[in-house]
Amino acid sequence: MSLNCTQNFTRINEILSRESGVALHRQVFILAGDETWQKCILQETLSGYEAESLWLTDQVLDDFPSLAIKKARGWLGNETKVVVFDANQDFDPDSFAAISGIVVGGGLFFLLMPAVERWNVVYASPFGQRLLKSINRTAELILINETDATFVSLPGSPEATSAKDFVAPFLTTEQQSVVESIEVEILNDTSNPVVVISDRGRGKSAALGLVVARLLESGIKKIAITAPRLRATNIVFKHIAENLPTAIVTRGCVKFGDSIVQFYAPDELMKGNVDMNVLLIDEAAAIPVPLLSGYLEDYPQCVFATTVHGYEGTGRGFALRFNQILNEKYPGWLKLQMQTPIRWAANDPLENWMFSLLCLDADPVDVSYIVEIEPDKIEHYLLDKTRLKDDQDLLNEIFALLVLAHYRTRPQDLKSLLDDADIALYVTQYNKHVIAVALVIREGRFSEILSTDVYRGERRPSGHLLAQALTYHCGIEHAATLNYARVMRIAVHPELQQQGIGSSLLDFIVTTEKRYGRDAIGTSFGMNTPLLKFWRKLKFNVVRIGFTREQTSGEHAAIMLLPLTERGSDIYNEACTRFRNQVPFWFEDLLKEISEEIKTSFDVKPAKISELNQYDKKDLESFTQYSRNYELCIAALTKIVMLEQDVIKQETFPENFRRILIDKVVHKLDWKEIGLNIGLNGKNEARNIFHSAVSYLLNK
Repeated sequence: MSLNCTQNFTRINEILSRESGVALHRQVFILAGDETWQKCILQETLSGYEAESLWLTDQVLDDFPSLAIKKARGWLGNETKVVVFDANQDFDPDSFAAISGIVVGGGLFFLLMPAVERWNVVYASPFGQRLLKSINRTAELILINETDATFVSLPGSPEATSAKDFVAPFLTTEQQSVVESIEVEILNDTSNPVVVISDRGRGKSAALGLVVARLLESGIKKIAITAPRLRATNIVFKHIAENLPTAIVTRGCVKFGDSIVQFYAPDELMKGNVDMNVLLIDEAAAIPVPLLSGYLEDYPQCVFATTVHGYEGTGRGFALRFNQILNEKYPGWLKLQMQTPIRWAANDPLENWMFSLLCLDADPVDVSYIVEIEPDKIEHYLLDKTRLKDDQDLLNEIFALLVLAHYRTRPQDLKSLLDDADIALYVTQYNKHVIAVALVIREGRFSEILSTDVYRGERRPSGHLLAQALTYHCGIEHAATLNYARVMRIAVHPELQQQGIGSSLLDFIVTTEKRYGRDAIGTSFGMNTPLLKFWRKLKFNVVRIGFTREQTSGEHAAIMLLPLTERGSDIYNEACTRFRNQVPFWFEDLLKEISEEIKTSFDVKPAKISELNQYDKKDLESFTQYSRNYELCIAALTKIVMLEQDVIKQETFPENFRRILIDKVVHKLDWKEIGLNIGLNGKNEARNIFHSAVSYLLNK
């Protein structure tokens, strides 16, 4: 039955016409029905509000601003009155969490869903069922179903808050206190780091803008601002401009008299050559902790601001790691919190629903009463994940530990945990509560043809990180045919660490996975000395090191492996031999900046030029005939160039080939430098000419 928009959507138009600036609840509407019907309803209902609306959809729209669902994070730092989120085919938890924060108080969030009769078909997965149960159990959500034209009355919205005890431009006493506290620290030149934490919508970014405006008025000359992306600082620069009407504001820059505020990308600041008095870091939890630590060492005064229960669930894991660094090196650091919502009213329906659905407010169990673990009372088990559908307390305890273990845990990780049949969940309980957890994913079992294609660089199936790394990066052609388990995450309650719980859980995982027929078990993580020691103690060995630093950890990734069967031992032995063959050359070139502490732990002797071994010969073949690159074949390529110096020096040897071989292998220049030296058009052309030079050398 057709819905009468005039009668049933009168209240929606009343909400949209409220005066701006009044922090009210944000209401969630679920439109369940045909997509054409949804579009018709919304076009009529939102007529006149097109500029204040944003559609998250992968369809093409003519009348409204729209954004592809996967690009939701790009809108962080903006505000709008209406968001329409298309979930007719699937529900993207990352995009949902990200985009919900841009809806201002009094605004509307429309969730587009298929007709109710089709919900159990479209959302048959465990996460999908969780979504449906959450919708049905959350009274604040308003469901409008096309097939029966039902409309539930809107609950009354809260009145504006009572008497204020703060003055403009502040919107809460917390915001005023935070701004004034930061200002005192900086103007008194204490050099104490300041950390501001809050949930979204509490005025954190606005507070940074107010701080900057006051500092400029106080005579501070040079202020730098950074964030994961420039757009994320829109609100910061907006409040600087509003409070300094005479300032000259351009994109990412403010000039006020002879003072300047400038945005810098996080990696640009790592060079340590930016001249500034103060550095403000917004959304700090989305920046690797090693970078943040570097800022503390390079710049005189740092202010870090971050979200606690954010779109990536990062804040608590970040705080755990970063606070440890601050406590050790900067005991006078200042922690400031903002809890009162500003952009919307307290107890907001959209925020409450998002936190509950995605476990963003989950906390680990309180174990302060436990002095020491009694080993015989620990229970390890492989969890039947169907239990998580109806046991919210168990899911919260598990997900809370996963968030703490990895500060880039995202809402999508919750969906993967519930839906991916290849992800096994191991749990450790003590007194019936979760104190440790591990995610283990099953990988490999490729056909020989597919494994060979991966080895040659011709195929790259999604997932299977460990199996494909052993095949392509380690150069073992049929490694991906084996059956692997990879430990994706392992987390022990932060108050119960260093008691052997993690090691005990891993022993249980190894035993269980071996029983299920895995040939080997491995792991990948941002490499540092404590983690290397932990995994080596359990007999795992490094078989690969990533050549670039991970964005999440700021460290080079290490892949470690432990064999479980005879077939697994064959792959393990070859991988370890190949690693020992390559790593001396990596440490002198691609990985030369890795700390001496880590290098020393590998007990690697300086690279020596010797005759080609069987692995070198295979690497030269794969380099010249297939798509394996220089970095993966560095030992063989270095040896052949050094051993054939007499050939390379001959007058008949092409000059451009000679120069590129010497520049890369002898002088160890990067591809960009080589391109500039020889006058090439970019790194790819340099790689191609190097490839041709090696092929020419081998055929001489």
